[in-house]
Amino acid sequence: MFDWNDLRFFLELQRSGRLLTAARRLNTTHATVARHIEAIEKSLGTALFVQHAQGYELTPAGEALLKHAEAMENVALLAQEEITQSTAPLGKIRVGVTEGLGIMFLASRMNGLFERYPGLEVELVAVPRFVSILNREAEISIHLERPAADMLVTRKLTDYRLALYASQDYLDRSPALHSREDLGRHAWIGYVDDLLFSQELMFLNSFCRNPRVVFHSTSVIAQQQAARSGLGIAVLPCYMASADSGLVPLLPQESIQRSYWISTRRELHKSVRLRVLWDYVVQLCESEQDLLLGPDPL
Repeated sequence: MFDWNDLRFFLELQRSGRLLTAARRLNTTHATVARHIEAIEKSLGTALFVQHAQGYELTPAGEALLKHAEAMENVALLAQEEITQSTAPLGKIRVGVTEGLGIMFLASRMNGLFERYPGLEVELVAVPRFVSILNREAEISIHLERPAADMLVTRKLTDYRLALYASQDYLDRSPALHSREDLGRHAWIGYVDDLLFSQELMFLNSFCRNPRVVFHSTSVIAQQQAARSGLGIAVLPCYMASADSGLVPLLPQESIQRSYWISTRRELHKSVRLRVLWDYVVQLCESEQDLLLGPDPL
């Protein structure tokens, strides 16, 4: 029978796809990772991976082992938490979230969580892309769209509103802006269309049929800074822009509403430390509805 410890190396190589990356995450060498993979393959009498130019990919035998290895990992994690963290949750939990919500909303509002649970350690992966919990990039993920996978537990986290903003400097040197019909004469700031990670970000045409976009960025924070500098009009979440003294809200009757969804893998939903963070984020969004939704459209 193979050494159960080998499964840690098997799982990490499957998730990272590369020996060096797996070794770095496990704080060891690539030779050690390779040795553990060879040991488990020898014990099972079959190859678990094939190597391609893009990295390591599971064989059918590897796919069969994966579901059992993940189940064993989850049982071990839940057992550890039940025994050691039933009264005071401790340890690390990673949440993947879109850049705007993570950096401009969550990061500055975590004090209450750590005051209640000082032994908790949170890794906030706030990036302008989708963070996969199925691939173990995070235990909790906050999305712009509702995930469809059956193996996930998902709920709506909150609605939020986006509106139009620009700097006063831009407005002073640009055509008058009194109604939606005037928007076609203005410069716009938006996303890089072919790098959009969600169709929910395709919203410029909701305001202007043919926007003249002069600056594109995959980062909503970069778009906010570009608007502050006077490059043009940006569509920004109200929770980011409403308190920014360098931005002026435009056409208050023109706004759009979107939603955030929060998910985790079904087998982790009973995890004590996961539920602590999950419940805190849900309650935080409920208490900050005025900020997330911004002023009511006129």
